[in-house]
Amino acid sequence: MSRRCSRVGRCVAVAAAVAPLGVAACGDDSKSDKAATKPAPTPLAITTSDAASKRFKTVAPKSIKGGLVKLTLTNASKKDEHAAQLLSVKGAHTSKELLKLFSREDAPIPDWVGLAGGTGTIGPGQTVSATLNLPAGKYVMFDFGGGDGPSASSRGAFAEFEVTAGQNGALPASSATITASTDEQGEPESSFEVSGGLKVGKNQVRLVTKGEQPHHAVLFPILPGKKLADVKQAFMQQGRPSGPPPVDFEGAVNTATLDGDLEQVTDIQLRKPGKYIMVCFLKDRDGRGKPHLAEGMLKEVDVK
Repeated sequence: MSRRCSRVGRCVAVAAAVAPLGVAACGDDSKSDKAATKPAPTPLAITTSDAASKRFKTVAPKSIKGGLVKLTLTNASKKDEHAAQLLSVKGAHTSKELLKLFSREDAPIPDWVGLAGGTGTIGPGQTVSATLNLPAGKYVMFDFGGGDGPSASSRGAFAEFEVTAGQNGALPASSATITASTDEQGEPESSFEVSGGLKVGKNQVRLVTKGEQPHHAVLFPILPGKKLADVKQAFMQQGRPSGPPPVDFEGAVNTATLDGDLEQVTDIQLRKPGKYIMVCFLKDRDGRGKPHLAEGMLKEVDVK
């Protein structure tokens, strides 16, 4: 994953109705039975905070039941940003191998690593959640937030846990859907499609990936007086960009990364209305080729 991406982000209430005795017995038993069979998501609570030794302290369960899972990340730090990228790990590979792997820019992602989703970057004192289906296996929560990319994980911002077999379930409703697609036929081509509306404040967003490649979505407010062409020129520029940026980097939000043909529902918090640019900075898993934004995964969206 790109370091540029890792630095981005410098960021049901249930109503109970009580019916009189006897009335409930007149209901539709078949509907009740169907509702009862829907799995409740397994909670996965992760808290990352500062420690006196200048290392981050991360608290997470050692094992959870898989299937439908609701991940909640609490950033108890007083000054640092944090994120929770879930990585599935096959075989006898270790966290040290992951740290070494992701410390290299554009390193190929081997088959033994799965990009399973999670939460984007959040600021100190904030909480964010993501709901997704997790198959059984070994997982690592890897922090690409913290302001300094993978080194946050090297300083304790990671957690290892096992996922046992569980029942997959339907994801919760969302106010908007972001579909990130890669066309593997002919010339490489990537694209974003957005349905539903994005608004100021908290949004429940469904991220869907199609194709064989991993994707994420990073959203930047476009600064007044700047156009989509200005953003494209700045983001396509090689090396360090010159001149003032066309976007507000401080107002950026991002999702976690999902491998191809997966989906999750997550919270994103948008601070102000206006036009935003949605970008995927990633390359293909083999580390070759152009970033996905250069293949078409750069889209202007409206936030009301």
